[in-house]
Amino acid sequence: MKRAGTDSSTPIDAIEREGNLPSLTGLRAFILAAQYKSFSRAAEELGITQSGVSRAVRSIEEITDTPLFERTGHGLVLTESGAAYFEEVSTLLSELGAATLRLATYKSAHESLNIATLPSLGSRWLAPRLIRFLRQNPTIDISVTGRIGHFEFEGSNIDAAIHYGSEAWPGSLSELIMDEVLVPMCTPVLIRKGVVPNARLLFELTLIQHTHRPTAWREWFKDVGIDHPQPNQGPRFEQYQMGIEAAISGLGAILMPPFMVIDELTSGRLVLLHSVPVPTPWRYYLVYPKGKRSKPGVQKFRTFLRAEAKRTAEQTLQLMR
Repeated sequence: MKRAGTDSSTPIDAIEREGNLPSLTGLRAFILAAQYKSFSRAAEELGITQSGVSRAVRSIEEITDTPLFERTGHGLVLTESGAAYFEEVSTLLSELGAATLRLATYKSAHESLNIATLPSLGSRWLAPRLIRFLRQNPTIDISVTGRIGHFEFEGSNIDAAIHYGSEAWPGSLSELIMDEVLVPMCTPVLIRKGVVPNARLLFELTLIQHTHRPTAWREWFKDVGIDHPQPNQGPRFEQYQMGIEAAISGLGAILMPPFMVIDELTSGRLVLLHSVPVPTPWRYYLVYPKGKRSKPGVQKFRTFLRAEAKRTAEQTLQLMR
């Protein structure tokens, strides 16, 4: 099969060296010659001739215009530049081998996947949806841990985290999962018979506050053009889950992302007091170390989250109509 941009007369080794890249055979010959300090030992390992190993090493030296070995009476000795190249190439080939092995076992291997997430997001949104992920990926053993804020991936067993805030996470890759909007809601028990739920009721209701977002109500009132005399007054809860339960029990109104309470809104245990969602400056991201990007479980979880975020956006739109 012809490769795009080449013809059948193009030598294979010329194709492999496009962009100053040596062939894998050349790299293996170099690494084995450096390890054994001998072209003949490297040739035995590769099952080729000694002259073949010599030509393979020379091809790298020609590409880079840099000598890799000094030939002495006691065998081969790496030059300073050759030793540096050996360290880098050995690591790269090891990673390539590991990636290929992971690819070969992608579909059938049992794999552990450790996910960190905000406790409320984990219990209110992620956990009820994991059944779909596990049905699609029966060979993955998943573990979910509650974490708040940034932490160091290095030294932990966490493969990926669902992070709320900005996309910046040092030394990691991040991908936007979904935006966040806020709407006020309360239990219908607090609404007088015959009254249509509306934002003016918020002047009569206790405003349930979130400890980590102390200005949320004030900013929401400002965005919708309502002047509330005491937007920061009300009982405070650290976790969304606590505030939701307080709202369901009739303590007051709560400002929430609809996706956190889809079941409660659908069942009528909570009702919206305003039909226009107000976006926040923060978003939800999937973040993971660069070294985990090729892990099959992380990529499958990434695909799953994208699908669930799309499903959630569609459900939210239906609720807001």
